[in-house]
Amino acid sequence: MKAFNRTLIANAVIFSLSSLAYAETNSTMFDEVVVSATRTEQSVKDISSSISSVSSEQLEQQMANDLNDAVRYEPGVTTTGQGRFGTSGFNIRGLDGNRIKLMVDGIEQPTAYNPGGDVMNKGPNAYEIDTLSAVEINKGPASSLYGSDALGGAILLRTKNPEDVLAEGDSNHVALKAGYGSSNEAYKATVEVAKRYQKWEGLAIYTYRDGSETKTHSSGEDINGRDRGQADPLDFDSHNLLLKTNYALNDAHTFGLVAELFQRESKSTILSNEGYSIFPGFTYTNVTGEDKDTRSRVGVNHTWLSNNTAFDDLFWQLSHQQSKSEHNNYDTTDLYGSRNRERNGEDSSLQFDAQFNKLLEFDHGSHEISYGLTAINSDFELDYRTHYYDTGTVDPGAPEVPKAEAEKRGIFIQDHMYLMDERLVVTAGLRYDDYKATPDASSGFEEHNSDALTKRLGAVYHWNQQVSTFVQYSEGFRAPTLEELYYAFDNSGHGYATLSNPNLKPEESQSYELGLRTNTAASSMELVGFFNDYINFIQSVTDYSDPSYPAGITINENIGEAEIYGVEFKGNYWLDEAFGAPKGSYSRLSVAYAQGKNKEDGSALDSVAPLTAVWGLGYDHQDKLWGSQLNLTMVSAKKEGDWSTENNAHAPGHALLDLTAYYQPVNDLVLRAGLFNALDQKYWSYTDLDGKPSDHQGLDRYTQPGRNWGVDLAYTF
Repeated sequence: MKAFNRTLIANAVIFSLSSLAYAETNSTMFDEVVVSATRTEQSVKDISSSISSVSSEQLEQQMANDLNDAVRYEPGVTTTGQGRFGTSGFNIRGLDGNRIKLMVDGIEQPTAYNPGGDVMNKGPNAYEIDTLSAVEINKGPASSLYGSDALGGAILLRTKNPEDVLAEGDSNHVALKAGYGSSNEAYKATVEVAKRYQKWEGLAIYTYRDGSETKTHSSGEDINGRDRGQADPLDFDSHNLLLKTNYALNDAHTFGLVAELFQRESKSTILSNEGYSIFPGFTYTNVTGEDKDTRSRVGVNHTWLSNNTAFDDLFWQLSHQQSKSEHNNYDTTDLYGSRNRERNGEDSSLQFDAQFNKLLEFDHGSHEISYGLTAINSDFELDYRTHYYDTGTVDPGAPEVPKAEAEKRGIFIQDHMYLMDERLVVTAGLRYDDYKATPDASSGFEEHNSDALTKRLGAVYHWNQQVSTFVQYSEGFRAPTLEELYYAFDNSGHGYATLSNPNLKPEESQSYELGLRTNTAASSMELVGFFNDYINFIQSVTDYSDPSYPAGITINENIGEAEIYGVEFKGNYWLDEAFGAPKGSYSRLSVAYAQGKNKEDGSALDSVAPLTAVWGLGYDHQDKLWGSQLNLTMVSAKKEGDWSTENNAHAPGHALLDLTAYYQPVNDLVLRAGLFNALDQKYWSYTDLDGKPSDHQGLDRYTQPGRNWGVDLAYTF
């Protein structure tokens, strides 16, 4: 399968590159405007790094229902996690977890928390795809723009604003959407309403979803116990309400309010643990779970078009955000009888962000200066208790991480320069961040302080209207999380312990990118090579020298060094211009190749993705009456030397065929249908096999869905 996939990829590259010779005028692929690359609106063609953006229109075309679907066809980007707790994070170019920053409308999202034991996992699951206007992916370190956690990249979710749905001259907008997906038997209904009246405009979006577990491949055994090959049964429903209103006081001042509430509840029957024995006399039965995840935010913002000496415009926002996870874990054991291990976690934050922009014109060119500051105060608290129903007692429990507060302060400046009659575009950025973590005084742990100065320098040179090259150097850092600093417990009865380490240093990264872009009437493409170097990786180290703890004493330390390098290609091709195909015909191709190693011992990095390519072929009627798209995703195997340990479970290569189509029978009514994994391939996402040995029980339980389908209906009036 690996050789087969590489042959397909090679042929697709040759076919795609051949279309570059057919025309010499500009097309529009790199006229797309993104924000994440510079914190200001810029055309992609003037960005000195590789940026991916998935618009709301693309999300609809892909029939995306979650963040996993949103990045399905993006080279070098995947999501991690599955099962009861769903998505646990993102992987960008081989770096994942809390090393990837997630933001919503410029608001920093809390880092994931997973203490292990399959009883709690607080991750990025509280986001509704139908509210998004775009998903922007900043590949590579982005700390000079966004501060800590953007060590390996940043994901920016931009929710819709009233102007996104209200066309110029329109004062009203109403859209109704409904859909069904067979992969998790989920129904959805969305109502979207917008209104413009004199100086006011507002938007409200409500989405309801009801579904079950995401299915695994049908070949897995439907049995109880650790060898179970089917997903554990689960039922969920979710609600999301987004409200925005803006008031234009005059031509210079606009004020905005935003509120959002997400809630998801689920009940699961964990058949994979039914009858499981840790040791004789300790067997699990009646294993179920009930979870509730919520996220809420309220905020105020202000845009000031000042045109004064210090700045042309100012945008600031003040936001309060709270996210809570309530996980109830029910079971019956021989030792404890019937119980509920209740595991709750809460993050709350108050965030202020201000950005000033100034355009300076000189004889040699222009400078777009951006500068500003960020201040974040956040709290994290765990609440554990175990209910023993047979005895009627409650154990208050001992959370692994104490209640703690964190403060982040950052200032930044950036110069986006247009030189040599705009043929040369140079971007230079500098940011200083200060971080302080303060655990609850009763914990006895020490305060942690760290800071970082990160830099970025990039340039784009337009050789002519069709060809440009770009190069960029950027830095990233990640302050240690509260979990890494203060996770501690002493289990002397079982001979092991974990110690806190408030003296950890931030992780650091340096990245180099070199790229080529071409843009013609028939095609546009981007080819980029990258090299990322990482130091001070935080890793756990276990010491077995203390005879009182024969199973070891574990502590986090800054000992890891790693490097990841690779090549990515993406291109769009208008087949009507290139080959005289029916007008509206197009093709797309993306390829991502990466290699990485642990510089301490030379072993492979398990988080690095195998060679992946996506080839698409589509058609859109010139009046948008109907259209269709075929996407073929080809992934090479990840096995043996691709893992840090050769005994890691093998992730075989695979080829996935997805087919989608839409039809507009009358104005403003659109029907979409999709068939996914049409060839019913049995496959695993390599991220779900990380750390699982080849003899791991129930490997089929980690497969992705087999053949599945979906249908969406949208009406706008």
